[in-house]
Amino acid sequence: MNNTFNLIRFLRLFKKQTAEQYKTYLMSAGVLIGILALLLGFISYSGGGNISPTVQGAVFFNLMLFSGTIFTSLIFSDLGNSKKSIPILTLPSSHLEKYLVAWLYSFVIFQLVYIACFYAIDYAVVAVGNMDQTHKSEVVNVFSMNFKIWIAFPMFAVLHSTCFIGSIFFEKLHFIKTAFTFFIFLIFLCLINAIMLGAIFPAKVLKGVPFNSVALEINEKFCFIRPTSTSDIILLVMAGLLTLVLWTSTYFRLKEKQV
Repeated sequence: MNNTFNLIRFLRLFKKQTAEQYKTYLMSAGVLIGILALLLGFISYSGGGNISPTVQGAVFFNLMLFSGTIFTSLIFSDLGNSKKSIPILTLPSSHLEKYLVAWLYSFVIFQLVYIACFYAIDYAVVAVGNMDQTHKSEVVNVFSMNFKIWIAFPMFAVLHSTCFIGSIFFEKLHFIKTAFTFFIFLIFLCLINAIMLGAIFPAKVLKGVPFNSVALEINEKFCFIRPTSTSDIILLVMAGLLTLVLWTSTYFRLKEKQV
């Protein structure tokens, strides 16, 4: 039998994880549905039954990133407890199989469940709001290129990989420590970005967001340099590579765990 990956053994491990955690997952989905209903319902009620696709997209975007990072940061939390980690580490399955089960639940299944919950509540809220409206609200298409909500998915991949390695690297307070480390990295990135822009442009830099537009003052005149479509592609490729590196690092960090 292959000691690295065996499909039957993997499916048994997946079934075991589902049987042990399904109550927790169902309660988490219930909380998510409650938050979505509260947010979308309140916004629709405040707008007299109208809720624009832009607002729906904003709720989808922000809540997906926030709830997804919290869920991911807790996926390996039992490994920080010596009593709970022993049964996990001694389980007759490979590290790769344990890694894939955690990855599937926190990345693939979470997104599928989140999209299903969002649209179930969104359709209901929009339908109720449209009952007495002349101008009907439309349900947002999160995959449409027009609203650019699709950017939530690559962003979630980056944040997922960050929280994924944080959940295995830190033993306690996984989400808080990962978020703190992430924001320290962002501050460092902004400082380095300001220094590099000052060295590149022979002008006063008014604003320079990393991987975004730059505002310059040249002879008391203002000009903006905006990223092109090619820059967006390069940024997506860089985000993808960073995600793969962090996912791979998480796997090797898991392999280092011993009883």
